Amino acid sequence: MHYFTSFLLIIQIFFSPFVVSSPLPSIDSQSVYAIYTLSYNDTQSTIIYINIQFPTNENTLLPLNRTLTFIMPRSIPSGYNLQMYDSYVENLTARSLNGNPIIVEKESTDSPRWIVKCSSSEILSTISYAIDLAKQEKDILSAGDASKIRRDRYIGILGYSVYGYLEQMDRVENFPIEIIVYGPSEWPIHLTLPSSDTLTNEQVYGMTSGRAKNYYHLADSQVYMGPNINIKYISIPLNQFYRKKSKSYTNTSLSFYVVLYTEDSYNLDFDLLVGLSFEAMENLLVYYNSTPFLRYTVGVEMLKPLGEQYSYSFSMEHLNSCTISIDYGSGVNINSTKTRLRTFQYNIAHHIQHAWLPKRLFSKFYYPYTFEVTPVIDTIWFNEGFGQYIAMDAMANVLPLNESYDYRQYFIENRFKFYFNLAPLFIKEMSLDYLSMIGSTLYSVDFRTGSYLFASGALMAQEIDEFIQLNTQKQKSIRDVIIYMMKWSESNEYISPFTMKQFPKFFMDATNVDVNSILDKWLEPNYCHDMPSISSKSLFSCVPAIAVIFCCMFFHIVGNFL
Repeated sequence: MHYFTSFLLIIQIFFSPFVVSSPLPSIDSQSVYAIYTLSYNDTQSTIIYINIQFPTNENTLLPLNRTLTFIMPRSIPSGYNLQMYDSYVENLTARSLNGNPIIVEKESTDSPRWIVKCSSSEILSTISYAIDLAKQEKDILSAGDASKIRRDRYIGILGYSVYGYLEQMDRVENFPIEIIVYGPSEWPIHLTLPSSDTLTNEQVYGMTSGRAKNYYHLADSQVYMGPNINIKYISIPLNQFYRKKSKSYTNTSLSFYVVLYTEDSYNLDFDLLVGLSFEAMENLLVYYNSTPFLRYTVGVEMLKPLGEQYSYSFSMEHLNSCTISIDYGSGVNINSTKTRLRTFQYNIAHHIQHAWLPKRLFSKFYYPYTFEVTPVIDTIWFNEGFGQYIAMDAMANVLPLNESYDYRQYFIENRFKFYFNLAPLFIKEMSLDYLSMIGSTLYSVDFRTGSYLFASGALMAQEIDEFIQLNTQKQKSIRDVIIYMMKWSESNEYISPFTMKQFPKFFMDATNVDVNSILDKWLEPNYCHDMPSISSKSLFSCVPAIAVIFCCMFFHIVGNFL
C-alpha cells in the first residue's frame, strides 16, 4: 500500500553495530555556559541523578557570586498544562568552585524555587539533585506529561520534567548548554538534541552527549534509553525536495529517527510505524519547502496503564521531536484498516507539523516561554487549529485528486466538524481568544476547551483556504500564506511573535486576497458560525424579534386561561 512501499527505495536506513562508550567528552568551558549531566546506573533503581556545572566563563551574563534562585519548571511547552515537577526533586545541594557546600533553602511549599545562598566571596560551581521517575509517573495522571521508567527495560525522559535552571537562564536566547547522559554500559541511548559527538549517526551505548542552543531547547528535548527500545535512523537528502529553492541544500540531509518502546508489540508494528512516520515527514518537507531543523525524532510509547484513572492518549510536539503516546492495544499492524492507518498517521503528521507551527511561527505570549506558570495565550485556535489543518493539507496534497478530496473530507467531517458540533453552548458563546486563554491551562484537562479550539481554528482555516482559491482561480492557497509567514519568522530567527494586526496582512501580501471578513466572523463571540453572532451589536438588533416572541407567548398563555 502507498503508505510504506514506494518510498523505501529512495531512503537510506542505517543500523550501527558499533558500541560507543566514551569517557566524559572534552568541553571548551568558553563555548558553553552550563553542563548538565544525567546519570542512571542501577537498573534496579527508579532514581536518576542530575548534576549542573557552571564553568567560569567570562562571556556569560549570569553572575555566580551572589544569592541565586534555582527553579524547576511547572508548565509544559505547547502542553497548555501545569505539573508540579518541583515536588519530585530530592536532596538538592550546591557547591562552590572550591568544593565547599552552599546553603540551599526551598522558598516555600507553593513555589518551585530554591534560594542558593552564595556569598560574594564564593562562586557557584555545581547544583545536584535526584528525581524518582517512578514516583513522578505514578503521581501524574496525564501520562504524556510524565517521564517513564521500567526497571531493566526502558527510560523515557521529558527534559522539562527533570531539568531545572537558574533564574534568568530561561530568558537568554544564546545560552549554550552541554548535556551528557550516562546509562548502563550495554543500554542504547538516544538524545533528541543534536549530538556533540563527531559520528552523529552512530547508535551509542552507555553514554552520549548533545548541545542545546539555550535552556528552552534543553527543556524541550528528550532522552530514551534501555535494551527494549527500537531505534531506526533515516537520512533524508534535502536537495530532492528543494531543487527550485534559491537556498542550497546540496549535500545536506535531515537526520530522522523513530524510537519506540511498546509493551504490546503485536498491536504496534515497528516497521509499519517507521514507514508511516517517514511518509508524514516527507509530505511536510514538500509542503513547507523549508527545514528549520536538521535532526528530528518521532518518539513513541505504548504502555500498559498503571490504572483506570490514567490517560495515555495525548501526544506532544517539541522543537526537534514529538512524543506520541498511544493507548494500550490501539496501535497499528498489518491487519489494520485503511481508516485506522490514516488516523494513526495523521496524529503523527500533525505533531511533526507543530515543529514549524507554532514552535517556530507563533503569536505573542508563546515565546519566550514562561516555565514557572502556564503562560496565557490567546491564539491557541491558530496554534492547534491552523496547525492541524496544515497537517491535513500537507498529507492530502500529495495524493491523486479524488483521494485528496476524500482525505480532506474525512478529517473535516470526522474530526473538525465533529468536535465543533460536540461543544456545549457555553463554550461556543465564548470568543476564540477568550477561550484560548481558558484553554491555556485546561486544553487537555477539560478537552471540551481544547477540542473546540482546534476544531474552530481548523474550520476557519478551511474557509479561508477555499476563499483564497476561489478568488485566485486556484493559483494561491493557504499554503502560500503559511510559507510566507514561515519566511517572515525565519528572517526574525524564529524568535519574534507576530501580532494580530499583522495577521490579516500576511494573507494579503501572500495572495492579494482580503480575508478580514472571515477572521472577524470567526473571532467574534457566537454559538454557531452559520448563524448571526450574539455580540452586543447583534443582541440589540434582535430586540424587535424578541419582543414579538414574548408577545406571542403572552397571548398564548392568556388564551389558555380564557
